[in-house]
This record gives sequence, C-alpha cells and structure tokens, in this order.
Amino acid sequence: MSEIASPSRRSFLGKSAGAAAGLMFGFHIPFDAVAQETIAPEINAWVVVKPDDTIVIRIARSEMGQGTLTGLAQLVSEELDADWSKVTTEYPTPGQQLARNRVWGSFSTGGSRGVRESHEYVRKGGAAARMMLVQAAANQWNVPVTECVAEKSVITHKPSGRKLTYGAVSDAAGKLQAPT
Repeated sequence: MSEIASPSRRSFLGKSAGAAAGLMFGFHIPFDAVAQETIAPEINAWVVVKPDDTIVIRIARSEMGQGTLTGLAQLVSEELDADWSKVTTEYPTPGQQLARNRVWGSFSTGGSRGVRESHEYVRKGGAAARMMLVQAAANQWNVPVTECVAEKSVITHKPSGRKLTYGAVSDAAGKLQAPT
C-alpha cells in the first residue's frame, strides 16, 4: 500500500502562490464590453425596459417582511400596463439617489410606511413610463397617440392592428421628455 504524501506548509504555500499568480495574470475579462452590452434603456427613474422585454422596476424601500418590494413593484407594473411575468426589481443605491437629486424620495421603510408614503409617486412613475412608451410607438408609426393602447407590455395601434412590444420602443421612449 502506498503512503499519502503530506506536503510541508512551505511547499503548500509556494504552490498555492504560484497557482494564484497564474490565475491572476492568466485571464483577461473585458468588463467594459460586458457592461456596455447589458445597458438597457431607462424610461425613467423607476422603469428600465430591456430589448428582450424584461422590465426592471426600481424600488427604493427595503423589503422587511411587509411586502413592500412586491407591493410597490405591482403598483408601478399596474400603471405601466406591464406583463407581470416579465417584471424584475432592483434597489437603487444611495449614491444613485444623491446623484439624481433624491428622485426616489425617502429610502426609509420602518414603521410599515414604505407603501403608504411612496405609493403615489411610484404610480406616477409607472404611468409616465407607459405614456412615453405609447408615444414612442405612435411616433414610430406616425399616428396620433390617442389611437394607441398598451396592454401586457404590448402597444397596439387600434385602427391598423399593428403591435410593438415595450422592448422594441424602449430606446426611443427613454429619449422622450417625461410628461408632467
């Protein structure tokens, strides 16, 4: 029967350092290229629509077991007329909040006030995003916006039956002036 070799501590450290150096210098990951590929058009501070029709809703209130994250995302999604199965959420950072002049209001969630204190402005954010998406589709079709409706992340031109998904017009919508 053969014996299992027991390496010395010095030998182990030397081989580990060599392997770590090989890993550290042996790979190049182009993070800039990866970041550029994944940037999705932002419609407004609350809504980002990716080209694959995934909708990211930003919520600035913490989830502490009260359903705040889901509840606020559902309010935005409802105003947006979004397909809920395509919705994901993310939290903006405090740095983003400061850089954007506190657009998300308070980050405080304590006392079960997350939904109660922010439901109005998140709903307005969802409604504004929907209006911008519908306007972008109307502009693309060169038709009056009043002839277009949104439902389940799809914009339809009622007279002609033409359809566009939110992802197809998100880039153009993000360039529009937000409605007041």
